[in-house]
Amino acid sequence: MLLLTAAVTDLRSGRISNRLICLGLIAGLILQIWESGWSGSIRFVIQVLFPVIVLFLLFLMRALGAGDIKLFSVVSGIWNLKVICYCMFFSFLAGALVSLGKLLFYKNLGARLRYFCYYVWLSLTEGHIGIYDRGISEKETIIHFSVAILIGFLISIGVII
Repeated sequence: MLLLTAAVTDLRSGRISNRLICLGLIAGLILQIWESGWSGSIRFVIQVLFPVIVLFLLFLMRALGAGDIKLFSVVSGIWNLKVICYCMFFSFLAGALVSLGKLLFYKNLGARLRYFCYYVWLSLTEGHIGIYDRGISEKETIIHFSVAILIGFLISIGVII
């Protein structure tokens, strides 16, 4: 329900509520302590930090929003590292398919691939990773990744096959 609520609010407002994130994190902490005692709190912290560390580079590039990373952390805090790894894999796969669909719909696949190659070349030659400038309207480039996270999670726990 938490991921569904996050996806709906993201679609409506373009944001994921921090209150919703806090609710999920509190639920995860309580669940981990309930299952493993106080040692569950240490596992909770490690699991919540895992998506932050793994996805931080994408956040710096502005390729992934902070709300999306926090949403991954909520999933990780409630479930476990195996589920979050599957969830991340399937979420990025779902996001890639949605992105490909948008690129084909707006007929800008070639232009976006050229810009991506230029971005990689610029990052390598300048020795630092800058912000990935979309350069065109948000309507053509932005996807609500919380929906992809919801799909990835449902696949990772076997609800969607």
